[in-house]
Amino acid sequence: MDALAAIAAQARPLQRRVLFAEPADPRVQQAIAALLEQQLAVPLVVADYPQRPAGCELLSARSDWSQLQQQAVEQLQRLNPVKQWSRDQAAELAAEPLTLAALLTSLGVADAAVAGSVATTPEVIRAGLRGVGLAANSGLVSSSFLMQHPDWVLSFGDCGVNPEPNSDQLAQIAIDTARTHRLLTGQTPRIALLSFSTLGSANHPSVSKVREATALVKTLAANIDPSWQVAGEVQADVALVAAVAAQKAPQLALAGDANVLIFPDLNAGNIGYKLVERLAGAKAIGPLLQGFARPWIDLSRGCSSADIAAAAIIAALMAK
Repeated sequence: MDALAAIAAQARPLQRRVLFAEPADPRVQQAIAALLEQQLAVPLVVADYPQRPAGCELLSARSDWSQLQQQAVEQLQRLNPVKQWSRDQAAELAAEPLTLAALLTSLGVADAAVAGSVATTPEVIRAGLRGVGLAANSGLVSSSFLMQHPDWVLSFGDCGVNPEPNSDQLAQIAIDTARTHRLLTGQTPRIALLSFSTLGSANHPSVSKVREATALVKTLAANIDPSWQVAGEVQADVALVAAVAAQKAPQLALAGDANVLIFPDLNAGNIGYKLVERLAGAKAIGPLLQGFARPWIDLSRGCSSADIAAAAIIAALMAK
């Protein structure tokens, strides 16, 4: 099951404009070349680099660039009213490459943006919060990984951002991860909120948190799409193995066939995705940041050019 190939096939006709915030990185340059060769997106950069291909648009060469810079400053002040930055302070912040990329995406100059091959995840998230802002239907930034294996594709959340989410935050993570999974795979979400307990087999504050989050997710999911399935709190084997689900929780409609796994905290999520990646041989695509008003995608600093191209393709599809 090649989920990424299916995503690329959907993204190609869209020809979304994807802004790369760190074009000096040779891996980014290679990714841009690959995207152009396969005609998967229209790459944009602000800063020029040697041998930049003709198909990669240099925004700072536009005749209206000074106007865009001024609009970026105004957008920064508009998105952050409580900061009360002066015009000069806002102009200085808006000139930072990550923040500028986020602001240009927010203004619609780009449909989506990719950053993080050089910058850290906290730096990318901070720029996104300042320059893109949160989506109207989400009050939380989180992340998910699309886990691709020859036999299956799953989404894991949150594996990269929130260390100790409370029940409300965990519910939002579940909903946003389910939305991401549906967009990227076309599958109806079957959401399992994971725990070391299955439907009351154990009691602990962390179990209660997952149980409360599950109730919230069921309510939210019913209002989004009644076909979404939600189970929790459940152990991982109940979520994934039908025979175990039949024995431990026969009342669950999900029946061991979850495709969206929600971890109770960042420890579990980060360890979990890396175990599946290393031991099961799954490809971990992400972290895919969720909750922003426009697609603002983070990268691992250890990423390859192929990883960057994959992130750009996903960003293009998320802009749909």
